[in-house]
Amino acid sequence: MGFLSNIKRRLRVREDHEKLLIVDGKYIVFEKFTLFQRLLHVAAFTTFIWQVLTGFPLRYAYTDWAPVIYTILGGTTGAMTIHRIMGTLMVLTYLATLTYFILILIANRDKIRNFFNSFRSVPGPSDITVVHYFKYLLGLRKTPPDWDEWIWVDKFDLWAEAWGIFAMGVTGFILWMPEVFTGLIPLPPETVQIAYIVHLYEATLALGWIALVHMYMVHYGPPKFPMDWIWLSGTASEVEWLEERPKSYRRIIKAVAEKEPHLLEKYPFLKERYEFVLEVEKLPEEEMIERMHEYAHHLLEKEVEGRSA
Repeated sequence: MGFLSNIKRRLRVREDHEKLLIVDGKYIVFEKFTLFQRLLHVAAFTTFIWQVLTGFPLRYAYTDWAPVIYTILGGTTGAMTIHRIMGTLMVLTYLATLTYFILILIANRDKIRNFFNSFRSVPGPSDITVVHYFKYLLGLRKTPPDWDEWIWVDKFDLWAEAWGIFAMGVTGFILWMPEVFTGLIPLPPETVQIAYIVHLYEATLALGWIALVHMYMVHYGPPKFPMDWIWLSGTASEVEWLEERPKSYRRIIKAVAEKEPHLLEKYPFLKERYEFVLEVEKLPEEEMIERMHEYAHHLLEKEVEGRSA
């Protein structure tokens, strides 16, 4: 019972106050990903990289660079063996992730009525903020949106990956074992050609999105370059969270004050954050976001001064 209770506890959606961690009694960090979630991410991008390295040289075999890569990987036979092994591991990662989500839903069935507030990685009504984002990019708004814990690109990455791996997995197995799908399973011969087209263009779409959008917005953008370490540590600094996820920041600080008020007495700087949140929430949204960004810069300056002292 103890083991099962521990598993169930780990599958529970964390309350907001549980996401705030105090380091050395001086700093605040915010935990976004658990260890298991980080391991799933590592498995997903590792298999994806190998799929790209072994799949695209076959598609572009007529180029000068493709034979070089295949020679390194043991020729066509070696590359295709790696491709199939990594493809199978990618599908297994997908199934593990799907099972994980289902178990989370079961363990948190009492939260289903408040679905979108409890499961914030699922696209929902709050994602209307993406409209504010494009207005900000067009200069029609002074500040970025009041982003929550999961912003639009996070959700797109997650759910587009779910569809992409499903499509790549099904078509990949058809291309791997065409005699099974057109022989033992009575599918028309055209199924193989359709699978090839879907496999190729889904792979191209996935590589384009990852290389041009995901890598820039998550890692290569000026605030993050050369990398956002949250995929490895699972946590983000206070300044990052304050600037990038202001709505979540306010909610977490208020939840800590409500659920663990003794921490405000123990850590004066935490009480200062709580008072700041109560103050800015009285302001109009754009002015509130502007004040929160200013406060983030103030905290960053204090941190730099502390390091140089």
